[in-house]
Amino acid sequence: MKTPNMILALTAGVALSASQAALAQYNSGDAWHRASDWAPGVLHGSTFGNPGPGFDGVGVWRYEYATGGGGLGADNPWYQQSTTLLSWDNNWWGNGFGAWTAGDDRNPPIRQDRMTHNLVGTHYETTPLVRWLLPTGAGDLALSLTGSFDVLWTGHEFRGTDIDVELVVARQTAGGEFDVLFTDRLSKPTPGVSVGDRRSSMVDISSVIMSEGDSLVISGRGVSSVGWTEGRWLSISDDLTMTVVPIPAPASLALLGLGGLAAMRRRR
Repeated sequence: MKTPNMILALTAGVALSASQAALAQYNSGDAWHRASDWAPGVLHGSTFGNPGPGFDGVGVWRYEYATGGGGLGADNPWYQQSTTLLSWDNNWWGNGFGAWTAGDDRNPPIRQDRMTHNLVGTHYETTPLVRWLLPTGAGDLALSLTGSFDVLWTGHEFRGTDIDVELVVARQTAGGEFDVLFTDRLSKPTPGVSVGDRRSSMVDISSVIMSEGDSLVISGRGVSSVGWTEGRWLSISDDLTMTVVPIPAPASLALLGLGGLAAMRRRR
């Protein structure tokens, strides 16, 4: 019969082994890319499979929507609002493709390579949000974030309207604080209503320190609604790669700006 002390020791040993295994799991050069990692849902109307797997099968990609909130310069920006987990819609509006949505044929949809923000009426208040979760037990990781956002202004008959688009990548700490890593605001190239307008925004973040419970928030939205008019929406492709890089020496952390400061603050 095992004594309580023996049980505690064995439990601690298992936890340590699991922690060491997790720490050894990720090496410099390992990378997550949402479109490449994508796995569709399996049950219509269910959140099963959300979060979706990364390259190694661990669930890191979570699909959510935020309700309300202001723009990038507001005290309460949309991406800092409480979020709701999306469920799987296996045939979005009968178009033959599946998406993570707020319900059967409900906005906003998030597909394999894009998220869509509907600009019409009350649909405008629900904004798509992709979250990358640091795997539990992975320890501290340093990540580079590279790639681009690609925005298509579109809608009914493929016509888009000239409403600016705000983009953000932010780290949310385990304590709920937000560190903004990237923002941009894009304007439609052609004034008025037109077909086929696109613009891109490049992302190149050299090193972000992630600790237990941290996540990365990726989102975009139009700055205003078009009211109750014919369909208008924004198709926002988030072509971003998160790559494990070496954690800088302590003397170099000060050069990382928000990343280094936030990491040191959490360790106090």
